[in-house]
Amino acid sequence: MSSVAEHLGPGERLLDRDEFARIAGLQEGQLRELLDYQLLAPSGLDMRTAFALREANRIGRDFDLELFAIGLLAGYVLRIDNLEAQVQQLRAQRPVHTTVHTEVSFTSVQVRQGP
Repeated sequence: MSSVAEHLGPGERLLDRDEFARIAGLQEGQLRELLDYQLLAPSGLDMRTAFALREANRIGRDFDLELFAIGLLAGYVLRIDNLEAQVQQLRAQRPVHTTVHTEVSFTSVQVRQGP
């Protein structure tokens, strides 16, 4: 996911419920419902989760998903975002090796002159 969430560090501040719901594009009742489903943890109301939920909410509108499915999708969006960040970090740590393979072909031709 290419979004603002990928620029946030792991130690982002927690948001209050109103601010989280506003950023995620949810109504207060929808946020309460996701908390009741235990798809969101009260201690996990941070910016990264809010942006993941906003993305899931956008996809949910496109595919006419119910709130429960949107909550599940938000968890996967967040997980994908975290995995992409780990892959980028591993690629940055990997030493760059360049190996070049060439193939050499030699053809021998013998030419005889006439008698």
